[in-house]
Amino acid sequence: MKAGASWAAGAALCASLGLGLPVFAQDEEPTESIPVEESPTVDTVGEGTTPEAESAPVEEVPAEAAAEETPTEEAPAEEVAEESTEETQPGEPLALYAGIDMVRTTLSLSSSGSGGANELDSGMYRARVGWRALEAVGLELQYGVDNSDDEPGSVETQDYMGAYVVPTATLFEVVELAFPVGYAKSSYGKSGSSQGYSSIAFGVDGELPLRSFGAALPDIRLTAGWMVYYQKSDARAYGANVGLRYDFSFGRDSAPAE
Repeated sequence: MKAGASWAAGAALCASLGLGLPVFAQDEEPTESIPVEESPTVDTVGEGTTPEAESAPVEEVPAEAAAEETPTEEAPAEEVAEESTEETQPGEPLALYAGIDMVRTTLSLSSSGSGGANELDSGMYRARVGWRALEAVGLELQYGVDNSDDEPGSVETQDYMGAYVVPTATLFEVVELAFPVGYAKSSYGKSGSSQGYSSIAFGVDGELPLRSFGAALPDIRLTAGWMVYYQKSDARAYGANVGLRYDFSFGRDSAPAE
């Protein structure tokens, strides 16, 4: 009886173990499939982070707008600066000069009915002022007063005026040559009588700047030349001159007020 009871108990234990194994296997299958099902959770987490990544450009939009607005704000400031510079920019000064000469002239009168001529000596102090309109061209006015000798064969220069265009050239980079061409009006006479002479006038002058001998010297030039003041069939008036000329600048060179 004891042996039969032991066998029956062993059979019951084996039966219970045999039935429990399939159940245990079925219960463990969901636990093994959990990692496989959790993989979408990773994708879900990745998709959840996407709005955060896309939100970054939203913060960059104001920065780009600010960068685009900066040049538009600076442009008017630059234009105002350029306009103010043009308005306050100093102009080029006027290149002017003035001179005085001592002139000895000869008035040669044609004699009617003969081939000879009567020559009368005269002289004047000649003042001239000019403007160097271009680098090598000047405009010049001249005026003269009598400086004749009270001797036989002389005549007074009662009046002289002239207006000239003066092209220039430089010789050996030191001496400046001037070629006045224009119109002159002169009056000669003696003992209350006078005769006027007007015609085209022309000549040549050589000018030596004192600054050729030293940069610290004033801009004064030694001048010498020869002019034809009148030339027609009835008479000729011509003469030589020596003098001084002073060059200077005037106006339009002052600094702008701050």
